[in-house]
Amino acid sequence: MNIKGSPWKGSLLLLLVSNLLLCQSVAPLPICPGGAARCQVTLRDLFDRAVVLSHYIHNLSSEMFSEFDKRYTHGRGFITKAINSCHTSSLATPEDKEQAQQINVHPETKENEIYPVWSGLSSLQMADEESRLSAYYNLLHCLRRDSHKIDNYLKLLKCRIIHNNNC
Repeated sequence: MNIKGSPWKGSLLLLLVSNLLLCQSVAPLPICPGGAARCQVTLRDLFDRAVVLSHYIHNLSSEMFSEFDKRYTHGRGFITKAINSCHTSSLATPEDKEQAQQINVHPETKENEIYPVWSGLSSLQMADEESRLSAYYNLLHCLRRDSHKIDNYLKLLKCRIIHNNNC
C-alpha cells in the first residue's frame, strides 16, 4: 500500500505513534509470586496496581494529546469545539474533590440505565482532512479528560477505602 501523499498518511502515523506509546516500557508484572495458582492479593495491593496503571494511562493520553496538538492543529481552534463534546460529558461526575468525597462508595445499580455511546468513528474516517483532524483532536481530548477523572477517582477511592479518608 502506497501511503505517500495519501490523505490517510497522518492518520496512520498517529495510529503508529499511539501504539508505540502504549507499548513503551510495558512489562507485565505477575500478580501472584512464582505463578502460584491460589494466591491472595490484598485490597491495598490491588488499589496500588490500579492507581499506578491509571496514572500511567493518563500520562500516555496526555502525551498523545500534546503531541497531536503540537504537530497537527496549528491554531485551528479545535479546542472550542471539543470543550463539551465528549460523549461522556453527560455522565454525572463530581466537580471537585469535596463533591467526590460525598459519593456513596457502593452505589446501587440502576436497571435499564442508558449510557452514552461514542459515535465518532465515522468522523475519523472522513475524506476531509480538517474534519478528520478535528475528530482525532476531540477523541484525544476526551481520552485525556476521562483518564484524568478515572485517575483522580481511583486515588480518592483508595484513600477512602484503604486509609479511612486519612490521606
